[in-house]
Amino acid sequence: MSSRRQGLTPRWQWPWLVLCLLAHFKFQLVRAQSAVQTLFVLDSDTIASFNVPPESDDINFYVLTPDWYQYTAIGFGATMSDSLMLVMYPSADRKSVTVSPRKARGNTEPVYSPDTQLVIHDTSIDEENSNMVVNATCRRCLPYATANSASGVERTASMMFAVGPELALNTDDLDARIRRHVAYGNFEIDLRKATGEGGIGEGISGGNSSDAVLSGERGLVQDSNKAATAHGILYALVALAVAPFDSLVAGALRTRWAWVHGLTATVYFAFVIGALVPGVMVSREHVATQRFRTGHQVLGLLAVVALTIMFVWGIALSWIKHSANKRGQEPPENTHLLGMIHRWTCRTIWVLFLVNVGLGLKLSEHKTVLIFGYMAVALAVLVVLIPIYFCLWKCSKRGREKEGSIEMPTIYDHNSNYLGVHHRN
Repeated sequence: MSSRRQGLTPRWQWPWLVLCLLAHFKFQLVRAQSAVQTLFVLDSDTIASFNVPPESDDINFYVLTPDWYQYTAIGFGATMSDSLMLVMYPSADRKSVTVSPRKARGNTEPVYSPDTQLVIHDTSIDEENSNMVVNATCRRCLPYATANSASGVERTASMMFAVGPELALNTDDLDARIRRHVAYGNFEIDLRKATGEGGIGEGISGGNSSDAVLSGERGLVQDSNKAATAHGILYALVALAVAPFDSLVAGALRTRWAWVHGLTATVYFAFVIGALVPGVMVSREHVATQRFRTGHQVLGLLAVVALTIMFVWGIALSWIKHSANKRGQEPPENTHLLGMIHRWTCRTIWVLFLVNVGLGLKLSEHKTVLIFGYMAVALAVLVVLIPIYFCLWKCSKRGREKEGSIEMPTIYDHNSNYLGVHHRN
């Protein structure tokens, strides 16, 4: 078998080819009467065999697959919507395999289906070759595979295959949370060739056996969650670059060229909305996030709502000041207090974004190294920017004190001067 952790790229390795050849020879030599269709997925080092008992809706199946994926899944049907999937992952003691029947309502994480009946004949973990082995029967599962068969119920059954990311999932929990698949494919089994007495026995054997292949030119399709990637990158840019830059511009150019802050604030708000949209899309795909109750989601939504209010708040303050200056008047006295509330609330929102990116990395089960790396960068940004903010605050305070120290002549000063001049005359 191929070595562990080599990814999902096509690998024409001698051990795998030898195994395939031995399997084919075994098909010809074994005298068992089982009718079996076998799927060979070279890209993931997986073998899956299927047998349909005569006059039955059951499907016997045998799967041999590496255990370094978070899971291996066999699906009945052509699409994920309203399909039944058998998700396989190592048990807690790593001596057997947990087989979890799940149903999907769309292109979302499938949910555990306790009504599905599975008869587990044998499961084991081959530690030497890092393989999971499952031999079982799925009761009344054939209708899921033939319901949308384009070639006709009597001839073919539509099936799906998928593997999860290279993450550990050792549990007996049938409802354990799983990540989005990293590769998937579709195939069909010929029911005429797969139907027969005897089941599968010990796996890939049978005088009437034949092969099934993944459909499409690419075979096993590499999958990527672009929405999640976009959400994470945009959110990180907001927290580490866009938000602090806007805050610096607001502090340095508050009295002059205020329009520059208006421009950076608009870019800031656009980045946040741009990160929010794919985040909502990703949330709808997973069971744990569909109701928007996780800490990352709640904190993120609160920060977005607060930022939206502050964005409108800033526009209103700018309009009030501009209108007063246009009339040659001083802005209302409470605009200073409103401006201070605006500034400190925006700074608090920035800190919330910094924290929430870390919560998002933890929620998406990224590696600990990446989470700690982000924390180090976030702390470095704070250490660099806090002294700069302090200097800007001191400069602004001195400027206000200097302006306040200039005494403007009043009407009383004018009258006294006038009277003194008149008296001398």
